[in-house]
Amino acid sequence: MAVQNSVPGQDPRDSHREEMLDDQAASVVRHEERLVINRQQEETGKLRLRKYVIEEPVRQEVTVGHDEPDVVRTPITEEERQSFLDGRELPLGEDELILYRTEAEVQTVRVPYQRVRLVAQRTERTEVIEDTLRKERIDIETDDRRA
Repeated sequence: MAVQNSVPGQDPRDSHREEMLDDQAASVVRHEERLVINRQQEETGKLRLRKYVIEEPVRQEVTVGHDEPDVVRTPITEEERQSFLDGRELPLGEDELILYRTEAEVQTVRVPYQRVRLVAQRTERTEVIEDTLRKERIDIETDDRRA
């Protein structure tokens, strides 16, 4: 069973009565303003990574050196002296000393040590939006003059 909207005490099938009530009724439509806030994104700038080479003088101390011969004379031992006196000859022979030197050898090497990236981090804040909205109000005036 369908439900029909009707005024109490009125036959729902009596559309003439409804039209008559509409003609005798007064109405207005109220309006009010509502605040609609949209967010808009706009470009504020660009960042670019650019890699280039600079030259920078470097000063570093390094120790270098070389060997120098030094003749060291020591007295012979008692055993060596006795061998000579006994008629035996001192052994003959050769020995050699290798001399070295250290010098700085400079070379440069390129090594990776750091990655640089640009990322955008969003920072948000809360703003208070203030505006004035208009609303319609309805007052009902009565005319007390009744005839």
